[in-house]
Amino acid sequence: MLSFISSCGLSGIDGFAVSVEVNLAHGMPMFEVVGLPDASVKESRERVRAAIKNSGYSFPAERLTVNLAPADMKKEGPAFDLPIALGILTCLGLMDQQAVQDVCIFGELSLDGSVRSVRGALPMVISAIERGVKKVMVPADNLNEVCCLEGAEIYPVSSLCEAVRHFTNQIPIAPCAPVKYSALISHREFNEDFCHVKGQRSAKRALEIAAA
Repeated sequence: MLSFISSCGLSGIDGFAVSVEVNLAHGMPMFEVVGLPDASVKESRERVRAAIKNSGYSFPAERLTVNLAPADMKKEGPAFDLPIALGILTCLGLMDQQAVQDVCIFGELSLDGSVRSVRGALPMVISAIERGVKKVMVPADNLNEVCCLEGAEIYPVSSLCEAVRHFTNQIPIAPCAPVKYSALISHREFNEDFCHVKGQRSAKRALEIAAA
């Protein structure tokens, strides 16, 4: 069984498309991630395994291969946890491939199956919109970072179970309405002060000029 999940990677401050390909085959139980992953991506195997089990689903005792394409781009960070887990559950028949094929998905998984925020959500969503993606699923904790973007429906998700229920139409997640950036920052409190920063005189002066 083979499944495909659309996701995003981060190269510097730019996002790029990543296809998470999951293949489940008969053989000795094995879980391998290929496609030039860094250490944090390789560690996703244990997070994904625990998250699936602790969410009440069965983890396959078969040969499991995950390819992060394109293979010539280095993949960093834990943002591929959620798409890998959903790809595995799709291979197991818990979700329909057609339900997830047009959605760009990223997010880190905790061992209990909850979805954590990731670094670089804003450029990743921007890159997805520029590619013509119309639906993006992001960690709920990243919503304030991306809710001001237009051009795609953004679905905030808090757990693996919530994502599965959404894609199986049990409890659909409502997309967030775009929020104007001015409205977003008008209710935000900033408790940090430059007096807490030691040194960096030139940098502080540059920020003061930019804010003037």
